[in-house]
Amino acid sequence: FAFSRSPSSNHVRRCTTVGSHFSLIGIAQWPFSQGRPTSPAFHLARTMAVEVPSLRWLVFGCGGVGGYFGARIAKVKGQSVSFMVRNQALAALREHGVRIQSICGDDTVPPSVLGPIIDTQNLDKAERFHADVIMLGCKAWEAESCLRMCEPWCGPNTIVLPLQNGVEGLSTIKEIVAAWGKGHALAGCCNIVSAIKEPGFIKHWAADPPYITFGEFQGSPTARTLEIKAVLDAASGMEGHLEEDVLSKIWEKFVFITSTTAVQATTGPYATQDVIPLVPELQATWRAAMGEVIALCRSYKIRYDDEFLENRVKVLQVAVGATTSCSRDLWAGRPSEVDDLLGSVVRLGKEQNIPTPTISACYSTLILRDRLARGVAVPGVKVPGEGHRICGPAWAAPEAP
Repeated sequence: FAFSRSPSSNHVRRCTTVGSHFSLIGIAQWPFSQGRPTSPAFHLARTMAVEVPSLRWLVFGCGGVGGYFGARIAKVKGQSVSFMVRNQALAALREHGVRIQSICGDDTVPPSVLGPIIDTQNLDKAERFHADVIMLGCKAWEAESCLRMCEPWCGPNTIVLPLQNGVEGLSTIKEIVAAWGKGHALAGCCNIVSAIKEPGFIKHWAADPPYITFGEFQGSPTARTLEIKAVLDAASGMEGHLEEDVLSKIWEKFVFITSTTAVQATTGPYATQDVIPLVPELQATWRAAMGEVIALCRSYKIRYDDEFLENRVKVLQVAVGATTSCSRDLWAGRPSEVDDLLGSVVRLGKEQNIPTPTISACYSTLILRDRLARGVAVPGVKVPGEGHRICGPAWAAPEAP
């Protein structure tokens, strides 16, 4: 692990001047912080007026993350957004573009507005260009292989922006980009509750507004990073949070999403996020899981303030009907991020000598479902036929509202 630490606890909110193409980056308190001051250099960088530049974006994947944020960015003046997809998504984007049904406003990006749509199964024949930003909208367990596919589109000044859940993959992404001898990797993640309604059609029903959290692994933001911030500020239906202490923010999310998935996926679809604080047994298990991952976070000297946990209880209370994407994948019999979330806590806990009994127990009960979804042969296990499957709301993923 290659983690850095700095004392910031602010995030950036936007103030875009009406009738211009300039974004004034101002300071607003991160909801979970105590208002610790940023370093003078970082404060100066974030308060500079940056003209919204014309950038070429390559977005890997057009699912709930890549499709949503890529479409929002594509509607910003001067942005050229290409998607790297395959099969049904490829056909849908070429015919209809990207469609969004969202609590922040519906939108459509027609094919004529998009950049070249790249078929991951025919990369040799794809149009080549140097992207200004490569944004990874794939699942955590796919990130390394997906990033390697993007290498021909990485130029000397390209920024690589990962949006995956989890923390184990951050160092891998940074090392891969460094080994290329070109480009520059940021640390990042996102906050959104969305899913594919059909290929090329994304439904977003919680997290208002959704946002991308990003920042440098070390040091003040580069000029290109500030340009990305300016573009995200100009996009409707989303926000971009440029963080000085980005690893603290990524771990804060990781603690929450891992613990919530542990309780939710194990219990079943009735345990939506708003239900967890209402059932004493579920809340106790959730708090135990949170405590284990918090201890792991702090073992790396990464900041996790005590009030973060209680603020996440408030998040649970208002997240009516919300479920994690990992939980939904497990219930639906799809490959999931359970190993990238719970599995990584088990592995890192052993390395750091941090006990993780709650997470370990939940991981042990869930990993079989993930392995079967990936087609892994498990001795003694027979996958039931269609007429003998366990059915009903306790095992089928609930439809998104």
